[in-house]
Amino acid sequence: MPVSTRPVPGSSALPVFVAAYMRMSTDMQQYSLANQKAAIAAYAADHLMSIVREYRDEGRSGLTIEHRPGLTALMEDIRSGRAAFEAVLVLDVSRWGRFQNTDERAFYEFMCWRAGVQVLYVGESFENDQSPFSLVFKGIKRAMAAEYSRELSAKVSAGQRRLARMGYRQGAIAGYGLRRLLVSADGEAKFLLADGDRKSLASDRIILVPGPPEEVRMVRWIFEQYLDGNGCSEIARQLNRKGVLTHRGKCWVYATVRTILDSEKYAGRAVYCRSSKKLAGRLTQNPETEWVRKDDAYEPLVSTEMFNAVQIRRVSMRRHLTNVELLDRVRCLYRERGRLTAPLIDADPRLLSSQVLARRFGGLTALYRLVGFTPLRHARYADIRLWLSRWRESLTDFAAELLEDSGSIVQREGWQLKVDGAWTLSFVVVHGSRPAGNMQQWFNHRKAEDTDIVVFARSVYGEPGPMDYFVLPKVLFPEFPNCFYTRNKPMLESCRYGSLSILRDLARLSRMESQLCG
Repeated sequence: MPVSTRPVPGSSALPVFVAAYMRMSTDMQQYSLANQKAAIAAYAADHLMSIVREYRDEGRSGLTIEHRPGLTALMEDIRSGRAAFEAVLVLDVSRWGRFQNTDERAFYEFMCWRAGVQVLYVGESFENDQSPFSLVFKGIKRAMAAEYSRELSAKVSAGQRRLARMGYRQGAIAGYGLRRLLVSADGEAKFLLADGDRKSLASDRIILVPGPPEEVRMVRWIFEQYLDGNGCSEIARQLNRKGVLTHRGKCWVYATVRTILDSEKYAGRAVYCRSSKKLAGRLTQNPETEWVRKDDAYEPLVSTEMFNAVQIRRVSMRRHLTNVELLDRVRCLYRERGRLTAPLIDADPRLLSSQVLARRFGGLTALYRLVGFTPLRHARYADIRLWLSRWRESLTDFAAELLEDSGSIVQREGWQLKVDGAWTLSFVVVHGSRPAGNMQQWFNHRKAEDTDIVVFARSVYGEPGPMDYFVLPKVLFPEFPNCFYTRNKPMLESCRYGSLSILRDLARLSRMESQLCG
């Protein structure tokens, strides 16, 4: 039953126990937590409510539920039955979140409603009583909140591009050999910023300047060594032998040297928008035609001639090699070293990186077999991984077919399934080890996909199929377990199912909520 939101003058009834949720995002500082708390407290007092729990998210974006510990804790308490309150008070619809998919916002509110907890927006002009008017009005407000984020993102992006064209630095890290200098609007130097520091005045700007002399010398040495014929891995080894650390205080590897050689900022050019991430979407690499460049923006650490010479050699080293050429080079390395490993491949200047070779030949194990090398210690492990991959593919296809048969629209992208355009799903097959005493363990050998729900299928190599499934929503498990046991913690056990029919039920509920919210 919905909580009554109308005050009863002179009533001596016991107050209704409620919780308060507050969120402050960096783009809406006027809605401070103190202001939200005051408005929620006044509403509670006027409506005979007692606030027994507060959930907060300070400086958190409302685009997704990720990195919002307050909302995550609220949803976990509601789902687990620990919520000792009948309603959640929120200032307005936008404080609940500016989800780009408005159904996602509705989904979390639906989870509260299903558990008997109502969400009340104290600053809105309507009562959230599930009436047709409130459902329609909420849908409009959700769309407005999402559109506000899109418009703000476009304005911020345009402003950053304009500053980049003027040669000002966009980003919180300068890189090895460089430092960020804060300057005023009229170009007067103020002070150096440490990595991660931000300017305090909107009118201030940031430029890059040379760092400590020893770092500047080392950057030039890296370029010289590369032109002398040394590869990135060899340069990294020499730097480590010298005891030189990166700007993050770590040892050098192939990637850190490569990044310096490819960065135009060391030649004095400002480059912006190589990649972009729109709102809560994925990071994507932009074509070079969309990059923003500014020549002579900074004092160069290496000459333009030296930087261009390095790029010419980089291009020649990256020329396309046929599979036959690559296999011949791998066989040569095998004859020289008597074995093959990913570090050995990465260190060989004649070869592409081990990751590229793995993608080219369908895995390092397949590559080893093609050149006649059998890693005895890992032969069975490779077979198990192949078996796990086949089961993962089978379960993903089965789930897509199951959901489509039940009336859902399913789109597949890689290992992820998008269901009805509202939520995403993926599978991980965990392998059971030999029992240690009476405690059987199942280990996760792969990183889980970034989806709303991840299904962990427990299986044992050689068995005809998985024994059961753990259906884990990301909202309740910010970090997924790496190991499962015969007996797990109660919350984890509550998500265990003997079949995948639970996915059909989730899809049905999601469609119902989508229809309710228009």
